[in-house]
Amino acid sequence: MQQQLTQALEAYLQKLDDEARIEAINAFRQVLHHYSPFRSQPVDCVLWVKQELVAPQRLQPE
Repeated sequence: MQQQLTQALEAYLQKLDDEARIEAINAFRQVLHHYSPFRSQPVDCVLWVKQELVAPQRLQPE
């Protein structure tokens, strides 16, 4: 079953353009995160976002 799911996932992802592939991978990661025994850990689910949506954090000097 696991091998069949992996093969189906690979076949599906190969057919997508980069943007659709990223969206699909993020969706799969969220499902996996829901069932992950590590879901309470801070880096269990890392989602990709467009660079334009990322802003640097402005730190206050001490």
